[in-house]
Amino acid sequence: MKKDINKQRKIRYGLFAAAMIMSAGVFAMMTYAQRKILSDFEKKDVYVANADIPRGIVINEDNASQYLVIRSVDAGCVPPSALTDSVSISGLSPVYDIAPGTLLTDNMFTTPDTVRTGMKEPVLAGFKTDDLSRAVSGVLRAGDRIDVYCEDPETGLGNLLCANVYVEKGYDSSGNEITDMSSAMMFNIYLESSQVMDFYDGLRSGSMYVVKRC
Repeated sequence: MKKDINKQRKIRYGLFAAAMIMSAGVFAMMTYAQRKILSDFEKKDVYVANADIPRGIVINEDNASQYLVIRSVDAGCVPPSALTDSVSISGLSPVYDIAPGTLLTDNMFTTPDTVRTGMKEPVLAGFKTDDLSRAVSGVLRAGDRIDVYCEDPETGLGNLLCANVYVEKGYDSSGNEITDMSSAMMFNIYLESSQVMDFYDGLRSGSMYVVKRC
């Protein structure tokens, strides 16, 4: 009789211990599931294109609200290169046209700093559309790339002076910087210091023209 009672007690203790272990396991699973759900719904603020952002436009404090908007999106969908603060977007220029709704990352843009990387002695040079012997093939804006030619007065052939030149800024006829889709009349470009003399000789001779790269 006593053996039966002890056996029953052992069974009850075993069942109790099993129940405790099961409860602990269920609690752990519920805690994990809860954390997983919370992490799945964690949000992060990122910059998204609010409108078409054309290649060459320079983003600054005056036009940022026109082209960019902050959205809260699932943190798990945000790449490390996503633009997340106002400091990171100032002075950026798209390397290609960006459609509305695009989550913006730093590899979609370039800056004058990256353009100067690899140049030996970069300098800024300027010209006006009136200085050119021919009309520019396409509207020029900041961020564009151009080839600079000087026309031979005898043969009429163009000699390439500078290739793949970066247009740093564009200005209207009053000298105001262009920060939208308006046509610019004056431009600053980055050249190597060794190219400056030939560049301005071409301007003075009235035989220089530029071709916009697509």
